[in-house]
Amino acid sequence: MSESVRDIDAVITWVDGNEPNHRKKWKKHKKEYRNIDNELLTGRDKTRFVNNGELKYCLWSIRKFAPWIRKIYLITDNQIPRFADEKFIKEHNLVIIDHKTIFESYEWALPTFNSRTLESMLWRIPDLSNHFIYLNDDFVLTKPLSPTDFFRDNQVVLRGVWKTIRNYGAFRIKINEWVSAISRRAFGITRSMNLLLQIKSAKLAGFNQNYFKSPHVPHPIRKKSISDFFDANPLLLNENIQYKFRNMDQFSAVYLANHLEIKNNHAIFDSKNDFIMINGEMEIGMTFASKLKRIKNQDVRFLCLQGLESLTNEQQKKLDLILRDLMGINSTS
Repeated sequence: MSESVRDIDAVITWVDGNEPNHRKKWKKHKKEYRNIDNELLTGRDKTRFVNNGELKYCLWSIRKFAPWIRKIYLITDNQIPRFADEKFIKEHNLVIIDHKTIFESYEWALPTFNSRTLESMLWRIPDLSNHFIYLNDDFVLTKPLSPTDFFRDNQVVLRGVWKTIRNYGAFRIKINEWVSAISRRAFGITRSMNLLLQIKSAKLAGFNQNYFKSPHVPHPIRKKSISDFFDANPLLLNENIQYKFRNMDQFSAVYLANHLEIKNNHAIFDSKNDFIMINGEMEIGMTFASKLKRIKNQDVRFLCLQGLESLTNEQQKKLDLILRDLMGINSTS
């Protein structure tokens, strides 16, 4: 690898949706932002903003299993995690960045409650390394990793599979909206149009037949690839960040970055089945126990935690115990 491991950063987007001031602001703009064409209604779901403590696992896991990470940048909306006191921030080399910092000169787009909008601006973080790893706040590393798990010889390591691009017409989108509404009401399950997002992003990079479908894992990104693209396409940036809540007209800067690297022969593909998701909205006893066993045995490297509030108290305790044991964290931390 051409750059020292000290030159790899981690970037995490996070918000505490339980915090009163944020809830008040969210409700205000939710009411004002009605009847927007092509809005993705699941982008308003409260579960997208609920703070279940996943961030703490995420930060612990980075320092435990990827200690070579230089800085961890936490992108927030005028918030600081309650547990992040001065000692914690120093020990984890954590840098808290407010939305206003990365939206300088684009303040008209704030406030935003849209991760796709935020991801379009990550490259504007001050002092961010050219090589960084983007994580959602519910991503957890579960075994030791090396820089070559993400970057090799200035190339990004992408996880996923190739898929055929299928068009999403108005009828198919409407069917998805109906299914999503039924799922939310009957089962409490939230659905999103993630595949459409990946396809749209791939097409923007010039892929019209196939796209590289990525799972919910940390994404290695080269800052220059994204900054060069938006420098050449400023109107696309403006269009993509105008939405305060998720919209089907948006693309993902992360999936776009993946396909730009593929197009420019700067990508290496890794097809290992080394990731797992625990979704409290869908877990049943047998599948949950099986996943816990794989995590405990470190059969996977990446874990995504969603809907923890929907797990039973007993399930939450078992998961917490296993993760703390993996990371050597005592029960009082």
